[in-house]
Amino acid sequence: MKDTLEIKWPWVVIWIEYADEIIAQIQEAFPPNHEIQTHEIIPGIKWEGRPIFIVDDDTTGQRILMNFEKMKRWKKTKFKVPTMKVFKDDAEIREMIENDHLGERARYNKDGDLK
Repeated sequence: MKDTLEIKWPWVVIWIEYADEIIAQIQEAFPPNHEIQTHEIIPGIKWEGRPIFIVDDDTTGQRILMNFEKMKRWKKTKFKVPTMKVFKDDAEIREMIENDHLGERARYNKDGDLK
């Protein structure tokens, strides 16, 4: 049995009602012959207010970080695609979420205002 992945701010769970819309947006961001087009992807987690997603790739069984803020040229084409990082396991995701959580909390004072 897998451990539950705790989601902490600034990361949020994507509501299932919005998943199809986000899947379409992700697929539109990739060229038609990109490998990701043949994969069944499910966006499950998002950085609140930013176009950064943790996506479940049901085709490969992997979880992928897709960062639409950091685009890169795909192969030697004119297309730019989001940077992607395949996580080796859930522990790596937990560590990233915790680091992001602590980093964002450090930016605010006790009243909730930016320092």
